[in-house]
Amino acid sequence: MGLKDKFCLGAWNVGIIESGIADIFDNPNQFKIRWVKHRYRDRYFADPFLYKQDEKYYYILVEEYVFYEDRGKISCLKVDRKTFELVNKEIILNEAHHLSFPFVREDWIIPEGYKSGATYAYQELDGGKSYRRIKISDEALIDPALLEYNDKYWLFATTKKVAADSVARLSIYYADRIGEFTPHEKNPVKIDIKTARPAGQFFRCRGKLFRPVMDCEQSYGHSIRIMEVEKLSVAEFHEKEVLALTSQDAYYNRGFHTFNVYDGFILVDGYREYFDYLRKPLFVMGGRLLLSLLNKFDNQGKKICEFW
Repeated sequence: MGLKDKFCLGAWNVGIIESGIADIFDNPNQFKIRWVKHRYRDRYFADPFLYKQDEKYYYILVEEYVFYEDRGKISCLKVDRKTFELVNKEIILNEAHHLSFPFVREDWIIPEGYKSGATYAYQELDGGKSYRRIKISDEALIDPALLEYNDKYWLFATTKKVAADSVARLSIYYADRIGEFTPHEKNPVKIDIKTARPAGQFFRCRGKLFRPVMDCEQSYGHSIRIMEVEKLSVAEFHEKEVLALTSQDAYYNRGFHTFNVYDGFILVDGYREYFDYLRKPLFVMGGRLLLSLLNKFDNQGKKICEFW
């Protein structure tokens, strides 16, 4: 690594494709992405999942990663549907360990919290004023994606024995309800750096079931592949690839690793890298040093520098 590379910053942003998934299947190289407009430069937003929407706003759960804190938390972005500008944000889940990939289903959020050493689901209580946390697996699952299928709940995730497994080793777990999940008897059901790691929620199109995945062969989260689930039971699992997608964007063109399908639109994210000789030492190196020093004297140190 040269001196210049030490000043390289990488950032994700949330985007929307204002097309239905059938249009993507029919014209996979013609979609356009609108990116969330925001003024934060000391953090990035990634892993978007729709929480709710109304006539004026999208409410999107994301990983919010502040550079100087060096860990993610789960936040809700209030985004104007017309302009796609960030109107407000609110922290939803904040733990001592890194959180990301906030998979949401009704009143449940199942984020990745790999560094906790286990996997937890958070149930919304009192209209979102608090959450009840329950352990759903003693294993630390990476990017767990929940599916309801054939009267069972299924969790798809990668599991890590060695470093490369986090993007290549797919395992499945099942349960009759959201609680303790049982490992599939053929785990890991797949070892493949191109088609293992989940990239969002399952979706149906034209009567078939699909699973979006990250292709990490070229680099982490470089592109998306769409897999058709052909068979899923407690004893079997088969899928096949039907589509490969990149961001096709001139700006966020180094990564494309979340793909969540909704009625008439798709939430995605994109990654870019750039050199910044001021913000890199200020936000990352200097910010972490300052935070470390303040934490020795003030338990409230993490509240400083919320906005730059």
